[in-house]
Amino acid sequence: MKRRANGEGSIFKRKNGRWEAHASIKQLNGTTKRVCVSAKSHEAVRAKLKAILERDSQNLPYMQKDWIVGEYLDYWVEEVQKEKIRETTLSTYRRMIKNHIKPTLGHHKLKNLGVSHVRLALNELKRRGCSGAIQQKYLIMLTACLNCAMREEIISRNVAKLVERPEYIPKETAIWTAKQAVHFIGAIKDHPQFIAFLLLLTYGMRRGEVLGLRWCDVDFDNGWIHVRQQIDRIDGVIMARELKTKNSRRTLPLRPIVRAALLAHAKKSGSAIMPFCASFSHHFELSTEGTIIVSKYDTPLEPRSLARCFHRLTEKVGLPRIKLHALRHTTATILKDLNVDIKDVQLLLGHANISTTLSIYQHGTLETQCAAVSDIEEHLLPA
Repeated sequence: MKRRANGEGSIFKRKNGRWEAHASIKQLNGTTKRVCVSAKSHEAVRAKLKAILERDSQNLPYMQKDWIVGEYLDYWVEEVQKEKIRETTLSTYRRMIKNHIKPTLGHHKLKNLGVSHVRLALNELKRRGCSGAIQQKYLIMLTACLNCAMREEIISRNVAKLVERPEYIPKETAIWTAKQAVHFIGAIKDHPQFIAFLLLLTYGMRRGEVLGLRWCDVDFDNGWIHVRQQIDRIDGVIMARELKTKNSRRTLPLRPIVRAALLAHAKKSGSAIMPFCASFSHHFELSTEGTIIVSKYDTPLEPRSLARCFHRLTEKVGLPRIKLHALRHTTATILKDLNVDIKDVQLLLGHANISTTLSIYQHGTLETQCAAVSDIEEHLLPA
């Protein structure tokens, strides 16, 4: 029998009847490593050895762990992504993996995952009635996970990138007109959470930012509101968290109407107005103590409770039902119609990019479109 050359590996039979193969492979640091695989038959162990040597010839590292897709998804989220993304995003990733990706792809071996597997998984989601948005998020997450596996040289291609993205056309966000916003604010003046909705509509603040605002964040003497933290529910626990981006950390003018409403709210609710705390840094102490918006138990208000309260009030005053977050869109659009400079709107809303303000938060309205057509008509058909 011809002797194998150095580096080609060796195959022999153990005393227990199993076959074993050894090979020396190159490591990324330039050294070599002796690896061992076994199987019940000569053909099976020879196939394993061949796969190892083929990866070695392509300068791909040998992976002793034969990853299952579900296992690698858990590793990717908990070891790779956990320190990079926000808690709310992390919670969304975990739900997507548990409810959608693992049930459809989790049992496959990572190295054997093919385009057809992913395409069939998306078809399964469609049969289950999952929306186009869910299907797109599924594919985006899977693509990111497989990109990581490629960087770690576990797989040689990202099959998720080769699958056609499901069609999904986001619905246009329904907003209120300026008249409807004014009507809403006027109709709920005596409601305990009036100040929350006044802040949402006046400044276009995010729900979590309003709920996270504390008395010590309001500078009554100099007339400023400092947005420093937000309140969220993470894995069933209400907590104070860092803001979404560095641009979210901003200072807003304390307008006279808002100032009067805040003082009236403090008096009515019996809240102690804590002195303004000027010291602020990236490591500012986050706290659920002293928040302006509280529940009837004087605890930070549950974010979903504010949304439910908003929908009840909307129905009561006879206005079209919109999402609570749409108040932020409403404010951005009103500012556009008032010809406020787009840069000022971006800073007021705390967006990282002007493009977000323009393309997502500012909407066209029938009133402004009618005015635009009227202007064109006057130029085309002068009296």
